[in-house]
Amino acid sequence: MDSKSCLLGLVILSALSSACSSKQTPAPGGGGEAASGGKAALGTKQEQPPQEAWTCPMHPQIRKDGPGQCPICGMNLVKATEGRAESQKPGMPEGHAMFHLSAERQQMIGVKFGVAEKKPLFKEIQAAGRVAFDPELYTAQNEYLEAVKQLSRVQNSPIAEVKHSAERMVESAKLRLKILGLSDKQIAALKEGESQGPSLLLTSPGESVWIYAEVYEMDLASVQPGLSARITGGVLAGKELAGKVVSVDRVLNPATRTAKVRIQVANAKSLLRPESFVNVSILSPLGEQVTVPFDAVLDTGKQAWIFVEDGSGNFEPRVVTLKFQAGDEVAVGAGLTGGERIVTSANFLIDSESRLKGVVAAASAEGAPKTPECPKGQEWHAQMKHCMPKTEN
Repeated sequence: MDSKSCLLGLVILSALSSACSSKQTPAPGGGGEAASGGKAALGTKQEQPPQEAWTCPMHPQIRKDGPGQCPICGMNLVKATEGRAESQKPGMPEGHAMFHLSAERQQMIGVKFGVAEKKPLFKEIQAAGRVAFDPELYTAQNEYLEAVKQLSRVQNSPIAEVKHSAERMVESAKLRLKILGLSDKQIAALKEGESQGPSLLLTSPGESVWIYAEVYEMDLASVQPGLSARITGGVLAGKELAGKVVSVDRVLNPATRTAKVRIQVANAKSLLRPESFVNVSILSPLGEQVTVPFDAVLDTGKQAWIFVEDGSGNFEPRVVTLKFQAGDEVAVGAGLTGGERIVTSANFLIDSESRLKGVVAAASAEGAPKTPECPKGQEWHAQMKHCMPKTEN
């Protein structure tokens, strides 16, 4: 090849190289802006807020950008923020979690609220009763009164044995009255002439009447003289009489495991005849208690809990200790304070939501990546995905 051919080849190669370089180098004000615009567009895309996620309540690993159905179970997807589990903490029943419900969803499932109140509470003891017809007690009262009179007559007798015999008769009659259920206070009143003897037999309209109520052994600790009682029954034609407990038998009936409680009703109606059956309600004060409606409590027998709402749609299942039930109310011993807002209706739906969110929270915790432990003086760098020396602030 001669020198002219070589020179021509070099010129052609140089021209081709210049053309390639001009295509790759951005023109001033042109390609640079396009490149920077591409970077700006990329940056804008990264700064946009992420799309709202939709997930399956039963399979939280399923996440989509819009509504649809779960490919595993076919359930409708829900927004990841709606009904989200807030947290789990001690004091909640096992398998439950705190969660949030919007006002719309609360209205949809019929949630109603109440307030835990701290107030005096009464235990209502129900018992079957009958109008007293007690010739035995009537006779025992008369015998005691006669013994007291006899002792008074021989009080100044010079014969000591006569006086001691009269004293023993009084003590014997007094013991019989105690066995029949009278208290020391009643016996003292009987001695002073305040006898209720006639009302134990046939009563006249307007006279005081005694009601005998059979109270079960387990309720006797709550019954004492002086408590108020309500008397109702078919013979009263819908009317209610007020009475007062005057004594409680000291001996149980071994067949029925009950004790006789005597209730005095002043100015009784003529409708009450001896041996008439009535219903008795004795009100026993239980002191000031934190009370909630019975329907607010979910009780499995081993554990009881109540849902507490903070006023912003956040629901917390709270384990509580129950002391006793009084009618439609329950006394709470621990776990709740007076004034807290509680759920009183739709509890089972709320409980299902809490259990569901508990499952979701547990599944999320199991699937969450764990941060590896790094050597002393190093920390895990999520972007670099390895341990790096700690940076001093």
